[in-house]
Amino acid sequence: MTLSLDDVRNKRFRMARKSGYEVLEVDEFVDEVEAIFEQLFEENRNLKKQVESLKATGSAPAATPSEDAKPAQAAQQPAAAQAPAVQADDRPTERIVVTTGKEASTAVVRLVELSTEQAERLLAEATAEAAQIREQATSSAQQVTSEAHTRAEKVETEARAHAERLQADAQGRSESLDRDVETRRTEMFSDLEQQREQLTSTVHALRRFEATYRSNLTHHLQGQIDVLASGSEEPADPPAVLAEAPSARQGAAPAAAETHPAADAGSDGAATGGNGSGATATSDTPRLDALLGDQR
Repeated sequence: MTLSLDDVRNKRFRMARKSGYEVLEVDEFVDEVEAIFEQLFEENRNLKKQVESLKATGSAPAATPSEDAKPAQAAQQPAAAQAPAVQADDRPTERIVVTTGKEASTAVVRLVELSTEQAERLLAEATAEAAQIREQATSSAQQVTSEAHTRAEKVETEARAHAERLQADAQGRSESLDRDVETRRTEMFSDLEQQREQLTSTVHALRRFEATYRSNLTHHLQGQIDVLASGSEEPADPPAVLAEAPSARQGAAPAAAETHPAADAGSDGAATGGNGSGATATSDTPRLDALLGDQR
């Protein structure tokens, strides 16, 4: 691969985010390489011009090797001696002075070899440096890519773990809520069942109490009715006066029938309402008082 001056000038490196080279240092080095290459190319052009000039001046003596051309060659030697010396390089070392045509060709070859060796050496150094920079840039890019992949995998793993943890928490809360709801539902149904049983027991007790109360009241009232039906209001041993005055007894029967309910109800003045005699209404024998009212 041939590296030209334009290739060096137009070479651009990609920017590395991490573990890369300083951009300014790389640019300065590229500028130095560009300057050296430009100097080498300029020297090569000068050397080529000198080679062409030396070939043009050295072709005349080389073309007349016969004895007849010796005077002409002797005439041309002072002119060739007066020609300016050609230097291969501006540096103090490797200084070569051209005096004759034969020496000029040897010097030109030497200058070309030196320039070629120097150019090849600089080119090899630049190529090696560029390869090293490329390898380092590639290594840095691979490292950055690996770190990016590692970071991405780590973020993905953390995100997946977080999502799984959230899902597990949500599932646990849902199951806990379902258990709480089921427990509360069971408790409420149990309480309602107990209340229903209590209400049912209470209703049965009330019904039994009502039935017993009705039965007892019915028996009591029936007993009272039986007592009233079988009993007699008159005493077993009536006084003799009742036997002596049957007519008075028969005449006083309607009045006694009217005063008897009043005495049973507890009304004041029921016994004295018919005769106005002022007898007390709280007598224990209101019927007897009614029968004896005419005799008083």
